[in-house]
Amino acid sequence: MKWFLIYAAMLFGLWHAIDLKAGTVLESAVAPLAFAFVLIAFLVWLSVKVSGSRSSSTGDAGGVTYGGFFGGGGD
Repeated sequence: MKWFLIYAAMLFGLWHAIDLKAGTVLESAVAPLAFAFVLIAFLVWLSVKVSGSRSSSTGDAGGVTYGGFFGGGGD
């Protein structure tokens, strides 16, 4: 939850810093690029969290098998 609030605050702040018609490089170039980078990082973080909670709730080992060659046990 902490990271969600951090990402939300960063995206909110960067959104308000963007001014494409501004004369400064910070507002017209750096802020939009930073916003895009933070948005992509947030979406990757969110997809990892969603897929991680989905696989952990099923009790599945994620396709990992234990035991001998090709997953076979020792006879």
